[in-house]
Amino acid sequence: MIIRRKLRKTGNSTVVSIPKDILEKLNAGEGDNLEFVIEDEAVVIRKEEDSQKDILTLSNEMFEKYDKTMRHLVER
Repeated sequence: MIIRRKLRKTGNSTVVSIPKDILEKLNAGEGDNLEFVIEDEAVVIRKEEDSQKDILTLSNEMFEKYDKTMRHLVER
């Protein structure tokens, strides 16, 4: 899907509006924070996760990745 938007000047900032259907896909709305991740020549926009959820996600990923090593350490 390609959606084009025009950059606009608002005070000292340059802004772009985000269409309602994209906000719905991101489950984002007014007051939410968005992250802009630069990847090569593209920018990925995603909703900033709750920091507590991020910690849980990171710990789960770590346990999945290092499960065998951690089990070995516990057995020592």
